[in-house]
Amino acid sequence: MLYKETVTKDMWELLQRLMKDKMLKDFILVGGTALALKLGHRLSVDIDLFTTRDFDSSALIHHLQKEYEATNEIVFENTIMTYINDIKVDLLAHKYPVIAMDKISENIRMISNDDIGAMKLHAIFQSGERLKDFVDMYFLLEEKPLQSYLNSYQIKYNGNPYLSARSLIYFDGIRKEYDVSMVHGKEHKWKRMQERLKKAVLNPNLKFGNSAEKKVVLKNKGKGVRR
Repeated sequence: MLYKETVTKDMWELLQRLMKDKMLKDFILVGGTALALKLGHRLSVDIDLFTTRDFDSSALIHHLQKEYEATNEIVFENTIMTYINDIKVDLLAHKYPVIAMDKISENIRMISNDDIGAMKLHAIFQSGERLKDFVDMYFLLEEKPLQSYLNSYQIKYNGNPYLSARSLIYFDGIRKEYDVSMVHGKEHKWKRMQERLKKAVLNPNLKFGNSAEKKVVLKNKGKGVRR
């Protein structure tokens, strides 16, 4: 079951169209939207589609303009950043090994949580600016201990797991203008999230239980992370 309430109706419909598009058959949904659909922890507003193969950026953006009226395009080799119906859509060639694919659910091809955890650790290690990456790691720790994601990070990026773990508790680089809208009933206090991340780094094999009920109940607007 996917938590479709974590995305807007327009975004869900666009995602369905993109997944059925033969030009995009090698692309899979990754990142926070994939995780939100699976865990139901926060709202997500953009679509990240990755492939491990090279693709013709010029041909693909022409297709997106024609079929989806894509606008505000930024196009590089193996990279497209655009908007479709005011929804941010990024398509990238991410040439790192895929640890596992999730079973296709409701026509959505998604990468595994092991991959997402590795990618979140990689993003935090590289910049550590986005609050949502830390929030996502907090909830990923309800699924598996940190050590599991560190192992995946090492496999996927051949990175140093010790340095990656340390970056998980460096909070000074988070940009304050970034906010995260949480699903009602889910943990939203940043201090508690920090405490869990610190405990996980001190003991990477530590297992955490769910912070709240699995049932998803949305208000008209998600509650932001309180800092």
